[in-house]
Formats: sequence, structure tokens, C-alpha cells
Amino acid sequence: MDIEITTPNRIDLAGGTTDLHPLYLFLEGGCTVNLAISVNSCVNLRTQADRSVSIFSKDLGESQRARDPISLDTHGPLGLVARTVKVLPPETGLDITTFNEAPAGSGLGASSALTTALLGGLLKLRGWEKSPDDLIRLATDIETAAIGVPAGSQDHIAAYYGGISLIDFGYHGFVRRDCTLEPQWKDRLEEMIILSYTGEGRFSGMNNWEIIKNFIDDRDSIREKLLQIRDIALEMCDVVMDAQWNKLPALVNREWTLRRSLAAGVTNARIDSIMASAVKAGAIANKICGAGGGGCMITLVENKKRSAVEQAILDEGGLVIPFKINTTGMTITQSGS
Repeated sequence: MDIEITTPNRIDLAGGTTDLHPLYLFLEGGCTVNLAISVNSCVNLRTQADRSVSIFSKDLGESQRARDPISLDTHGPLGLVARTVKVLPPETGLDITTFNEAPAGSGLGASSALTTALLGGLLKLRGWEKSPDDLIRLATDIETAAIGVPAGSQDHIAAYYGGISLIDFGYHGFVRRDCTLEPQWKDRLEEMIILSYTGEGRFSGMNNWEIIKNFIDDRDSIREKLLQIRDIALEMCDVVMDAQWNKLPALVNREWTLRRSLAAGVTNARIDSIMASAVKAGAIANKICGAGGGGCMITLVENKKRSAVEQAILDEGGLVIPFKINTTGMTITQSGS
């Protein structure tokens, strides 16, 4: 039997970090706004007659093999995949092949999307069903255990559902509102956003953990800044629902100004240089995706300035990544028996 699973990565427009448990409880609620995009995480599962499990990552060029799921090594670059398999072990032998289309350390939620895809496939393999909430909660818990610091859920939500997600976090977990845009408004939003890779990967968990520690220690006005970031996300929900794209750049800039002050590692000289060149070429807003420190960034532009801004990013050593908004979320196809 072969099972192919594909999940979209995401661009976060506002509210990142406020999706972290238990941080959103301390804030009396979190909120994030994100777009699922046509940059995917892919998993192939192929059953085998014995009990052995092999894992191969095409993009990392890494592999491991174990005689059974219990024997998998949960450390190293394939540790998250191995841990996921151990949590939901297959009843047969299994060859697992993974591929992330995003660059390593992209800030697009690729590892979370991959975990969501793998869980979806393992559940399909066993003929089990979980509610979306339960699958997303399990994926978040596995990732938290793997990285050793709290992980948020917005990446898994985008991976599962696709589309444009307006997500509130609170005592009952999360509530997702789907924003379905008319084609012309969706096209306009895609035209406004340039997605690029800064050339440096990052580990989001460390920045997020630094922010949580500073929040608990009540340092550097972190609580007030995160409340403002959450409130910007709440305001952005209305802007996105009404397709008021002229109001989007100011919100993105306000969010980035606050976010870059949350921890020392959120921005660096390279990021600042790329953003400055983009603004000089005509960009009207910039923001790093995810927790910052490298990875991908979004740049908002007027259409007539798009080519000039893209060239400025390229001249700084960035990589422009074409994308469309993904509206399908996780897809699973099965062949054989």
C-alpha cells in the first residue's frame, strides 16, 4: 500500500507567538492570522512485510532504519519524524519518504506541516479517525516534546485546513474562522505579497522560549508588547474579512516593529539590510515569518513596484519564492492494498 500526503506551509500575517500554550492563557486569549500557501510538505508511506521502519528525507539527504518503531532514534535531523512514528506506530513495516519544498529553517511552519501530514497518513494506515482538533493537538504536543520548548498550533491548523485562517486561542483550545475571498480579492492579496528567503535558516523554538521567559520574568515590557501584537491580529481579522488591503501594510509594519523588540535574536543585520533595500525600491511593509532570526520574510508592495522590489531582494542575496494561496489543506491519496 502507498499513501501520499501533502500539506501546505503558511505565511503568518500577524499574531504569531500568541498561539503558544500556555502563553495565550496568560494573555487571556491569543489570535493569529495566516495564509496557507502552495509551498508544501510531502510524505509518502509504503508498507512492507516485516516490522522494520525506514525514514528518508529527500531535502535533507538524511536517513535512518530500525528493526521496529520502538527502536527509532528520536534525536538528530529526523528526530521529529521518528518521534511521530513512535507515538502512532504502524502495524506493518513501513518506508517513509519526506520532502519539504521550503528551505530549511524557513519560518513557514514546514516541520509542523510535515508532522501533520505524517500523522494524517499514519491514521489512514490504521483506519483510525481523529477530529481535526485532536489531530492538531497531538501534532503540537509531539513537536513540543521534540524541540523541548512550547510549540504553537497555528502552523498545524494551516496545514490541515488550508485557506486563510483567523484563529482565536483560549481556555477551550482554538477556534478557527475561515476567510473565503472572492477570486479577485484573493488575486489582489497574492499580488501584494512577495515571499522571500533571507538566506539564513533559524530555530524558532529558541526565540519563542526567550520571549516566554521574559514574559514570566516581566522583563522589557514583553507582556504589553504581546498584548499589542494580539490586538493587531484581531484588527487584521476584520481587515482580511473585508478585503481592505489598503489597511494591511500599516498593520504588518506595526506588528514587525513590536516583534523585532521581543528578543535579541528576532532580527539581525542581514534581515535589516534586505528590508532596507526593499523599502528603498518601493516596498510598503516587511515582516519576518515565524519567530524570526532568519528564514523567510514577506514584503508588501504596490503592483507597479513589484519587479523593482524583487530585484532589490535578489541583489541582497535573498531568494524570491513564488506562491499562491492554498485552499485545499491536507490531501491524502492511497493506492494498492
